Amino acid sequence: MTIKNAPETKFFYSRSPYKEAFDIEFPQEPLEGEMYKYRCKYCKVLTTDINGRLENHKADCVYRLLREAQPV
Repeated sequence: MTIKNAPETKFFYSRSPYKEAFDIEFPQEPLEGEMYKYRCKYCKVLTTDINGRLENHKADCVYRLLREAQPV
């Protein structure tokens, strides 16, 4: 059975893992005074703004720089 307009999954897996994949392994800290809000420990960007994307961390974020330096 083929679903019309379904994305080709084989293309997703052939891409670099951090170009399109979610990255949620960064250290997080709770936002003061907020019960369910968290942010990156290093660049202080909210996790909802990062949205699982490495490029949504600040350009000088320690975590982002370390992950970009790792071989794929």
